[in-house]
Amino acid sequence: MNLTEAIDWATDQLQSKQIEDARQEAEFLLVHALEINKSELILNQSLTIDDNSFNRFKALIERRLKHEPTAYITGIQPFMSLDFIVNRSVLIPRPETELLVEKIIELVKEKYSPHLSVGNQNIVIADIGTGSGCIAVSLAKFLPNVSVIGIDSSSKAIEVAKKNAEKHKVSDRCQFMVGNLFDPLKEKADIIISNPPYIPSETIKTLQPEVKDWEPRQALDGGKDGLDYITKIIREAPNHLPSPSGLRQAGLTTEPPGSEQSRGTGCLFIEIGFDQGPKVRELAGKYFKGVEVLKDLSGNDRILRATAA
Repeated sequence: MNLTEAIDWATDQLQSKQIEDARQEAEFLLVHALEINKSELILNQSLTIDDNSFNRFKALIERRLKHEPTAYITGIQPFMSLDFIVNRSVLIPRPETELLVEKIIELVKEKYSPHLSVGNQNIVIADIGTGSGCIAVSLAKFLPNVSVIGIDSSSKAIEVAKKNAEKHKVSDRCQFMVGNLFDPLKEKADIIISNPPYIPSETIKTLQPEVKDWEPRQALDGGKDGLDYITKIIREAPNHLPSPSGLRQAGLTTEPPGSEQSRGTGCLFIEIGFDQGPKVRELAGKYFKGVEVLKDLSGNDRILRATAA
């Protein structure tokens, strides 16, 4: 059997289980089984696959036929052009969450970095519910003047996050702690970011088997209306963001006390469900001066951005 025949066989198997993008998945798993890259696969399609290699490939396909996510099979998920270690202890990073990271990067480069170039001090970002650490590590990787504190209630998730920080050589600016929401956070953060569980409990059973049967429920289940964790984070976040006077002393704002622009420099960013924008906006308006709901590339509400009052 050559590589093309192996791919055809696997594609048929995956299609029989209604797995989307079957051929693409087959190619990806074959690349992983043979420990080659995609270009090598394309250039050597007529190459014969030996029995040991095919058996490794077959074992991967059998796992995928049970709807185990490809990321858990390979142990790797791309995010922000970086490869992250994942396992069943953590949620698989989604493309939608990249928008969350991109917005933080924009904010830091535009509003924080000019001040820090004088004081040579790091911005502190708290990542609540860090999971695999994909958000925290990406921010540390792309923003050299940032220190990130990642918090998660799962000790196994924190182990994964630490491995990812080591993998991408940002352990010196990433601190990971086990705890419930803000409990371990003993210092003020300039920015708070979170991708919390926000799926309504009853909705989870309607999700694809790759999600509902394999990913950690505690990273998905946001309670009856999906807003349990979002509500707690919005209510508690102002206590962990700097006051305007503290920001002026740190050189992060030059506006005089009492001015409108001096207020709300500390920011909260939360990923939300596509239909949660109105409720989240109303809730955040009770605790924050500036509230905005940003849309994703599909035009759905996706990110709450709030500035501290």
